Amino acid sequence: MPTNNPKFSSKKKQLNAYARYSAMGFQMAAIIFFSTWGGVKLDEWLEMKIPVFTLTFSILSVVLSLYYFIKGFTPKE
Repeated sequence: MPTNNPKFSSKKKQLNAYARYSAMGFQMAAIIFFSTWGGVKLDEWLEMKIPVFTLTFSILSVVLSLYYFIKGFTPKE
């Protein structure tokens, strides 16, 4: 039988917020890690002297992850 305990509801909302924000952090880390890793592997495969793809992919991944982070914080209408 469900109860309408306000203390339980508050804790549940708080846990949902923690889960949401930690998921955002893991998503940002994964985007940055995998795109940088892909840039490193592409530079190794093409035998580049200057790590062009590593630099490009890492910068673009930071921009992309910040976009998703800001998009996640904006309130949905």
